[in-house]
Amino acid sequence: MIPNPCGESALNPGGARRTCVLDADHPGHHEDLTGWRWEPPFPVLERLRATWGTTHRIAWTGSLWVAVHRDPAASWRTHVEPTPAQLEDRLRRHAAPSSAQPHPRP
Repeated sequence: MIPNPCGESALNPGGARRTCVLDADHPGHHEDLTGWRWEPPFPVLERLRATWGTTHRIAWTGSLWVAVHRDPAASWRTHVEPTPAQLEDRLRRHAAPSSAQPHPRP
């Protein structure tokens, strides 16, 4: 019997959707047919919120990673990227990470 594939998907840095082909109950990172690997989204979301949560609201839409500055007057208010690495790179260019714990979600 062939095991069910995981089926979790993510966008690669170019914005193409990639789907995990590993067994449904696999531990750790997801992987597509080409060998491209990505971390599960919820640990990434927690890490991004721990780093940027005081200055930005961080969200994962199921496809895209979003950061919205908490200050409405900020010059770079919204960032939307296909991968968390790209979002963090963009945030580093426009803001300093906070060392404080993230704000509670409204």
